[in-house]
Amino acid sequence: MEKGSMDKKTYAILTASQKGGVGKSIVALSLAAALKVAGYEVLLIDTDVANPSIGPLLGLRETGGGYAEIVKGKLKFEDAQVVSQPTGFYVLPAGGNGEPENFSNDDLNAFFAKALKQNFDFIVVDTPPGSYMDGILKNFNEALIITTPEETSVFGAQRLSQIYNKYRLNHKLVINRVKEDKFELDEQKIEQMYGDIAYGMLPEDRTVQESEIKHIPAYMLNRKSLFSLSIDYLCRPYMLRMQGSEEQAIQRGGLGDVKKFFGLK
Repeated sequence: MEKGSMDKKTYAILTASQKGGVGKSIVALSLAAALKVAGYEVLLIDTDVANPSIGPLLGLRETGGGYAEIVKGKLKFEDAQVVSQPTGFYVLPAGGNGEPENFSNDDLNAFFAKALKQNFDFIVVDTPPGSYMDGILKNFNEALIITTPEETSVFGAQRLSQIYNKYRLNHKLVINRVKEDKFELDEQKIEQMYGDIAYGMLPEDRTVQESEIKHIPAYMLNRKSLFSLSIDYLCRPYMLRMQGSEEQAIQRGGLGDVKKFFGLK
């Protein structure tokens, strides 16, 4: 991305989960897509070198390098980031050779210092399962902790929140793959276990499965699906931050329909 004449103050969001398989990458991708549709400049970074998801979800071919190569000093940002079509936002693939990497805190902090100078409104970072490296959390404005309505997943989210509390990183809980059936934990139980209210609830939606096959983010595939309306609700505070107008944010979002689906007033 070309830099403008004035640097923007980039808002950096970490999407995280202690447990794999909760749909964290789908949430990161959907968040980036929604923010781009809302008119913001967005960079989505895949930092899961061992098991990257963003490139495959978007149908991106290997570009010969990405996040891993930039951290190692082998590649420049402008040579690694690509514009995803049809989304229009920028993507930095994971890169690497499929093996886990043990990057130092110094190298990672240098990487994110560069990322924050790329003149984006938002940077969304998709992480590997786990706590990520504690020494780099200072680079982020907040973390979205993704869980499913299952006990083991919520316990993992609780442990992750304790780590973020220790390092004073603001974090919010997002419950993904909600089916509203009797075999899953309800919202109140999840919030009791987590120790805070849930910031967002994303329903199980066939649009997500269709999006994976078509390599188009679910949010762009069907803007009126329950999943996409829930993503609108998730994005509302970010729009408020940028626009300074609650009325505009509500008009762009689907808050009423989402609340109706989940039985909220």
